[in-house]
Amino acid sequence: MPRSVPTNGDTRAGIDPIIAEARRRWKKCEEAEDTQRKSILEAKKFRAGDQWPAGIRLQREGSSAISGVAAQPARPCLTIDRLSQPIRQLSNQIKQAAFAIDVLPNGFGASGDVADIYKGYLRRVQNAARGESPVEWAADGAIEGGIGWFRLRTDYVHETWPGDPNDPAAFDQELRLERITNNLSVMCDPSALRPTRSDALFMFVTEDLDRDEFTSRWPDADINSLDDFMATGDLPGWVAEDSVRIAEYWRITFTDVTHEAGGQTRVIRQPKVEGFKITATEILEQWQWVGSRIPLIPILGEELNVDGRPVLRGVIQEGMDAQRMLNYTYSGAIETYALANKAPFVAAAGQIEPYLDIWKTANTFNYSYLPYEPVSIGGEVLPPPQRQTAEPPIQAAVALMLRSEEAIKATTGVYDPSMEYNNPREHSGKAIQSLQAQSDLTGSNYPMHVQRALIYAGELMVEIIPKITRPGQILQIMGQDEEPDQVMAGQPFAKGANGIPQPVGPGQFNPELHEFFDLTKGKYQVTVTVGKGSATRREEGAAALGSLIPHLPPEMAMMATPDYVEQLSFPGAHKIAEKLRKALPPQLQDQPEGAPDPEKQQMQQMIQQLQQQIESGQAQEQAKQQAQTQREMSKAQMDGQTALQKAQMDAELALTKAQIDANTRIQIAQINAQAGLTEASIKAGLAETGHQVAREEQMIGHDHELRVQAIDHDHDREMAAVQHEIAEAQADRAEQANQMNGDDA
Repeated sequence: MPRSVPTNGDTRAGIDPIIAEARRRWKKCEEAEDTQRKSILEAKKFRAGDQWPAGIRLQREGSSAISGVAAQPARPCLTIDRLSQPIRQLSNQIKQAAFAIDVLPNGFGASGDVADIYKGYLRRVQNAARGESPVEWAADGAIEGGIGWFRLRTDYVHETWPGDPNDPAAFDQELRLERITNNLSVMCDPSALRPTRSDALFMFVTEDLDRDEFTSRWPDADINSLDDFMATGDLPGWVAEDSVRIAEYWRITFTDVTHEAGGQTRVIRQPKVEGFKITATEILEQWQWVGSRIPLIPILGEELNVDGRPVLRGVIQEGMDAQRMLNYTYSGAIETYALANKAPFVAAAGQIEPYLDIWKTANTFNYSYLPYEPVSIGGEVLPPPQRQTAEPPIQAAVALMLRSEEAIKATTGVYDPSMEYNNPREHSGKAIQSLQAQSDLTGSNYPMHVQRALIYAGELMVEIIPKITRPGQILQIMGQDEEPDQVMAGQPFAKGANGIPQPVGPGQFNPELHEFFDLTKGKYQVTVTVGKGSATRREEGAAALGSLIPHLPPEMAMMATPDYVEQLSFPGAHKIAEKLRKALPPQLQDQPEGAPDPEKQQMQQMIQQLQQQIESGQAQEQAKQQAQTQREMSKAQMDGQTALQKAQMDAELALTKAQIDANTRIQIAQINAQAGLTEASIKAGLAETGHQVAREEQMIGHDHELRVQAIDHDHDREMAAVQHEIAEAQADRAEQANQMNGDDA
């Protein structure tokens, strides 16, 4: 630990009081835990394959002949391990679960933001311990034998420090979770009765070292005192010829502090946690723990209380007898079947003697025939030799093996669907789910005990974190999506462009621009939620998001699609998601660190759009005025063209009439000049000529009238279109004026 201080612990002048106290308490633990520790050790050996009692195994191994006793042949001694699978199932159930430590504000100045910092800190501690899996290891010990242990430790953030030696960051500390490999190395105060053992006043964690290793670690240790203790000491196992036992000795002492207020007096016991690294004779190191409780956390299996004495057990202790029954029945069946005597031949005297060499090997070789000598008695030929067959009781042995399998299920609570046995009576999905649920419910106490232990560990960490964190220290935290982040504790700060917190000088703190997390204020409550593993959560999240996207508005669907692609597990999903994000419109993209506020940026864009609309409206108004002027000019031009066309038509009509009159006079002159024409014929010709002239004049007038009407109709139609466009332009100007008046209002 970073705050441990070596000390010599002068034991040569006499027994150190700490050592004497530790010896007394060790003996107390040994007496109280002897039966429990033997049970756990037996469970460990049983799980490792040592499942036969020593006496029975010795009998089945056989023995050589001795005087008066025949040799005993070896007999089958099989181990068919059926307990490992339910243990693995329960253990893997805990390994796959996601235990999330949650921190909630609980008054006295606590805040939700600081609670989130604690939560992110603890999440990072859990993530950093994944490689060692201390909680899962302790849970496996609880499932195996009834109890497992893990611990909290403080360590320096920086293993080496090449920077300024006066920089306080060189002494920054952080919390870590560590596993305790051997659960039998922990001795706990037998007076502690809480499931978390938070009421323990002392504990031991032992380790046996080779003597050379011990002297290399503590070259100033008193080896002579250890040798003397080996001869006269009363702590077996602490000192041997080639090993030395060292122990972490933790203890809690109290100081009474009196508080008086409002006429009331209260005595508060302030705990002090101390740690010592000891041998049987001296103190090697000592330190003071910053927390109020010993940082060793147990995970219990099934806890019983027998006449005031706690009894712990796991799956192994409950299933030992059933497993032994299984081993016995399988071994007996094999012995009955494989090692049973071969069926002998029954023959009359003299039938096989001539061929005795062949008949001696009749049960070991497959002869095509066996010769024999016919024998007669009283003149009657006896039948040939015959086998005397006997069927071994295999069916009874199989029935007993099935019963022993059922005994395994009954003692472990893990049934057919979980143990991959096939019961032909239970084929329906509902029946299988029911048995699976029954199995999960039977083993649900183990995840609950892990949850309880993590709540206790979280409480210890929340208490310790502000005590080992200096103001201005940068804390590494982790978000719920497992994204790392950094914050500064006890000092106002702002995030730099690289995401590293930068302190803010005195008097410059702005709550809207800067952040400040004070870990020393407030009380916080710790809970633990149990969910599925990260892989399962990712799959469920992707499925839920995929089914939600089709029902979202287009913009929201565009924003959610990159996240959906990134949660998919195919190769290259992350790159595709990044490309999709870059393809989003600017207003839908995530803003980089230090970028302008999106809301303010959106307001500025709206203002620019309004200005553009106003400018566009003015341009449209100007364009409409120009169009009106153009229309009026077009109307005047059309009027002039119409008048000109009418004048041209009138001139053409007058010219045509003049031509007709001239032609008429010429014809009359020609008629007068013709000789021999009578006056009557002349008059008749003149009359006919007059009618023709009248008809031509009438046709010319009618055609002229039609052409004039067509010109007037075209003119009226064009004028109506121009008037319609003018009316639309006036209506648009009126509507725009109303909108501008409404905006001003």
